[in-house]
Amino acid sequence: MTNRMLLCFVSMAGLMLGAQSALAASAAVKEMAGILVHLEHHPSDMEKARLKAVADNGTSTDQESVLARAISHLQHHAADEDKGKLKQIMDDAAAPAEVKELAGIILNLSHMPSAADKQKLEQMMK
Repeated sequence: MTNRMLLCFVSMAGLMLGAQSALAASAAVKEMAGILVHLEHHPSDMEKARLKAVADNGTSTDQESVLARAISHLQHHAADEDKGKLKQIMDDAAAPAEVKELAGIILNLSHMPSAADKQKLEQMMK
């Protein structure tokens, strides 16, 4: 009985740790959130270089690459060429929550993130 309880406890602890790591934003998401939280109208040349690095990084997912490119194309609003891709990410049930959230923030952006969006971005940066 004691071994069974120990096994249950260890299993639950493992599940909780796994769930926390699954909820943690990826390095790419953190980088993009950091850029967006301070965005005013469009990304700077330095930020565009950082976004290109995210998009071209072999460890970034396809969706993260789409988001990085969409952010680099921002000029007060999302570019028309990116809107469909952003909507696809938002509608993808398999996409991580923070990736869907970033897509929504980019799609609805008007010159800069809203106060509510900035709070979401700050949470992603943690």
